[in-house]
Amino acid sequence: MLLSRTVRGVVIALAASSLCVAVGCNRGEARGVAAALSPRGRAYFERNRTDLAASLATLDTALSSSAQPDPAVRAFRDARVAYKHAEPLLMYYAPLRAAVISGPRPEGDDDALDAPLRSASIGFQVIEAALFDGSLTRDSARKELVQMRRVLEEIRAIARSNVVDRPSLVDAGRLQLTRTTVLGLAGMDTDPSGDAVVEAAASMDAIRLLLDATADSREARVDVDTLLRAAAAHLRSHPDFVSFDRLHFIVAYANPIGDALVGLQLSVGEPPPGPRRVWRTSAGTPFAANAFDPSAFAPAHARQGTPALVSLGERLFFDPRLSGSGTRSCATCHVPAKMFTDGLARATPLPGQHASLRNTPSLINVAFEPLLFAEGRARSLETQIGVVLASKAEMGSSVDGVAIAIETDSAYRAAFAAALPDRQSVAITALEVRQVLAAYLRSLTALDSRFDRAVRGDTTALAANERHGFNLFMGKARCATCHFAPLFNGVVPPDYRSAEAEVIGVPASRDTLHPRLDADRGRANVELVPNNQSAFKVPGLRNVALTAPYMHNGVFATLEQVVDFYDRGGAAGLGIHLPSQTLAPTPLKLTSAEKKDLVAFLRALTDTTSLRRAAMPAVRN
Repeated sequence: MLLSRTVRGVVIALAASSLCVAVGCNRGEARGVAAALSPRGRAYFERNRTDLAASLATLDTALSSSAQPDPAVRAFRDARVAYKHAEPLLMYYAPLRAAVISGPRPEGDDDALDAPLRSASIGFQVIEAALFDGSLTRDSARKELVQMRRVLEEIRAIARSNVVDRPSLVDAGRLQLTRTTVLGLAGMDTDPSGDAVVEAAASMDAIRLLLDATADSREARVDVDTLLRAAAAHLRSHPDFVSFDRLHFIVAYANPIGDALVGLQLSVGEPPPGPRRVWRTSAGTPFAANAFDPSAFAPAHARQGTPALVSLGERLFFDPRLSGSGTRSCATCHVPAKMFTDGLARATPLPGQHASLRNTPSLINVAFEPLLFAEGRARSLETQIGVVLASKAEMGSSVDGVAIAIETDSAYRAAFAAALPDRQSVAITALEVRQVLAAYLRSLTALDSRFDRAVRGDTTALAANERHGFNLFMGKARCATCHFAPLFNGVVPPDYRSAEAEVIGVPASRDTLHPRLDADRGRANVELVPNNQSAFKVPGLRNVALTAPYMHNGVFATLEQVVDFYDRGGAAGLGIHLPSQTLAPTPLKLTSAEKKDLVAFLRALTDTTSLRRAAMPAVRN
């Protein structure tokens, strides 16, 4: 939680991604032949690539200069603007190659769950570190430029051969808007330079020029053009990263632009089918109501969450027959009144079991997680359900055993028949048990907090200190570089398909005089790679005020303690040696007032809507 880093963690899954995204290939090949080919769009793609290549060559020359003022700083900033102009299509058609130019580095293999964590300082981030904080040498920067320029030349073939149609240009613009609003304005790729707001203005220009390439003269495009010009002007007139009011920008500029882009998309047509997105294409920005699809990460065999299926899943969730002993239901540990946690530092194992379990995570918004468990070892809720039921310490049963147990209940047989009218089996199956429970879990969404109402236009829904806390979250405190808005988990915008793991160095206890790293190996349990040691999936912060204690071992009792941990620099700030730490070891230097405002904002993420659907008692039928 609340991460602030100069080095990035590694994406540990590319859930629902296509082969094109996995290898950075030609999107047109992967998505099928599109109509309305746009030579103008392809020419725009190549022109931006050429301009970026020229700016990198200038930067390479400037890095060898010893003149004052340093020409490399100006050349770097010019190159960053050129990159921002090219970014929408680079990330749309060649995301992995583009990441070599400007990180963080995503994982290339859709099935590489066991990929180790590594520092993702890459491309421009290496050069920025050499120029602005001296943490890397200019020789390192020039070596990085060689790789960047090579990759950019490889992209030439993509620019020449891709189907760059008008619908795709609009779609790329919409993704760039959120990439800028959620990642760019959080300082994701401009840490030491502090140029995030100025570069966001360049991104607005890029979207506008991208839409010009559609050669569309409709009023809808003219409206978007006007909004983008206004947004760029606002950004340039308020360039300070720390004080920039992100809530105002989202409400006054990003949301109207997003809505206008959706309208333009409707007029030019939908882009060719691609990987399924959690963020629906019908929502202008991810801050809109109903912007996220709870079924997007569901496997092919998942069932649609009809009211009857969800109701049946809720009934199973509260039934102690799911445990081998018949004494524990899912709700025993995931208590609705505690936002589906149990309020304990660590979950309690079944009697006779001595395993040391982790802190019980909330199930609110679990539908929006591409990987489950703290180390991300399960890809779907259906898989996770089977693992938990089979755990001797947690439920001591199995999906097969549960299916047999409830098959003897005539009421359950009737309920399964009604909720699954197309089922082929006479008897209740293990797969159906998992499908039904997963449908209920996907219904536990909560995205209507006071923050959500504020970001959708009712800015009075947040008090001044909460609004300032959001700005800190997105800015100085660097929280949003890991807990990505508006889900506030580790699922990476703007595609919201992949998830991150981080090494922050959670201590074993609150003893700060003699701190010890918690013994839990985290992702190293999936594959024992040194940099996976102590790596954990980034948890969501929705309803975080109601889910204490915190961290995988429940070591922190309050949000204030959590904020203090991050403010000090994680494990490094406590004096724990952890070479693989991805959290920046430099203290944030938040004032006591800023810490209070940050906590106030986190409390504004509370939404108890799901409680109204979770009142069933844990009793037998």
